[in-house]
Amino acid sequence: QMEVDKPVDEDEISNEIEEKTLLVEKLPIPTVMKKTKNMDEFIKFGRYTVLVLFLLEFACFSTLSTMIYMIYAGHNPTILGCGETKFNESLNHIERCNLFRQLENSSGCEPALEYQFKSIQIEFDLLCENSVKVKSSTTMQMTGVFLGALVFGQFSDICGRRFSLMIALACSAAFTGISSMSLNLFQFNVWRSLTGFFAGGITAVQGVYLVENIPVKHRMLVNTIVTWSPNFIIYPIVAYFSYEWRTLAAVSAVVNLFGVITLLFCFESPRFLIQKGRISEARRILARIRHFNRDSCNIRSQEIEDMLISEQESFAASQKKNHTFLTIFKNSELLRWTVVLCFGIMTTSLINYGILFNMDTISGSLYLNNIFFGIIRWGLNIFVGISDYKIKAAGRKILNTASETVNLACLVFIFLLYFYGLEFEYANALRIVTITVTAACGQVYIAKYITATELYPTSVRNLGCSAQAMFSRIGTILSTQLFLLDRYHDSYPYLALCVFLFADIILFQTFIPETKGRKLENHLQKRVKIAKPDLEKNGQH
Repeated sequence: QMEVDKPVDEDEISNEIEEKTLLVEKLPIPTVMKKTKNMDEFIKFGRYTVLVLFLLEFACFSTLSTMIYMIYAGHNPTILGCGETKFNESLNHIERCNLFRQLENSSGCEPALEYQFKSIQIEFDLLCENSVKVKSSTTMQMTGVFLGALVFGQFSDICGRRFSLMIALACSAAFTGISSMSLNLFQFNVWRSLTGFFAGGITAVQGVYLVENIPVKHRMLVNTIVTWSPNFIIYPIVAYFSYEWRTLAAVSAVVNLFGVITLLFCFESPRFLIQKGRISEARRILARIRHFNRDSCNIRSQEIEDMLISEQESFAASQKKNHTFLTIFKNSELLRWTVVLCFGIMTTSLINYGILFNMDTISGSLYLNNIFFGIIRWGLNIFVGISDYKIKAAGRKILNTASETVNLACLVFIFLLYFYGLEFEYANALRIVTITVTAACGQVYIAKYITATELYPTSVRNLGCSAQAMFSRIGTILSTQLFLLDRYHDSYPYLALCVFLFADIILFQTFIPETKGRKLENHLQKRVKIAKPDLEKNGQH
């Protein structure tokens, strides 16, 4: 308020207004900041996705043909007699072996064998007590798979998904073919172990490559339809017509080559290139994928460019280094997730392969049992995939817990049958429940592997998934040994499986977050410690 008696200087007021106007003009004009889209928002289900799914199918057949090859190649024949002597049908396997060895030593007679598949046991004379060498061969092959997962997990995070997958598929095809020409058990073990090594590489990379190339909404649906389950139906049919182990290996090698050919038309994962700071390559590959999908939207092209610029800035600000398994051990959250997931996947493999490698002890046809198992498993897969796609609340944790609860109930039932000696009286029920367990294991594998790919950032995703693959192979290796507990009592292996499974249900539910719909992170988030303000220093109490 101006004093009335004070003279007004109009020039001074005019200058003051002009100065304030200039200051206002210099202020930045507010702009509406447009949020940069995430890489996941540009991955659409199109023609390129279909090509990737064909690749996945060949990769699934390749790994499955390695993992369950010994179900057929190591099939244990039944000794019907020796020479002209026929054995009583009521004799069990051990009694037949003892009688056969006595007759062989006294008269040098040849065994009369009955078998559904001509295995290495028949050709290399690995009958009775020598059949333990077949179990050892399986263990060696699974050790190769374990080492392959270990090596290719790190290799893929350094050299790329596509390059790693190409090497693994090509070498797996080569050594599978070479193994079909083995002249003795030693050669067979060497070539099959090398086959297992590269199959382990495929398992460590294929899931990550798939998840990084399919839309968020379709992750579960794709992983439940294009998976091992339909190949569990196809492979027994291939084995039936092959009839003997050499032909089966040769056919598997040819199918592996189809995977190599398909991969030639696929591209490196753009997400991997972005994480490595190779933005120009990612830009070029994204353009080629869009062209393959016949996507010519200019607006989307500009949005992709904005995303790439943002990722380039993030890469420039991040630590430029290659991560190793030590990265996981140094991060408490990653370590907790990894320990729980690895224990769970090891438990699942103990159950799944422990039963699969003893499938010949179940009544019925070796081929039909595996086909029925594949049909049930795939049917459950499709149901789970559709439920995940349609029902928002159907998450990874619900799938894992429901599947493992079914398995726990079935394993308790099997344990009780063997504990009370009722396995022969309820042979058909035992067969159905056993196949149900292996089918439900398929859903557990899917839940755990998808959870892992959605939890880990791109920079360590393949390390985390390869850790899972390694522990899955450890479970496979131990499964052949766990069932040696039946020497003390037939029910003991199933009691041990129940304990492992119960622990896994509790750990997964307690420590693993729900990941459905989660956007994939590219970089490890830096944890910044915020210092507490010194209130006393600032005069605050």
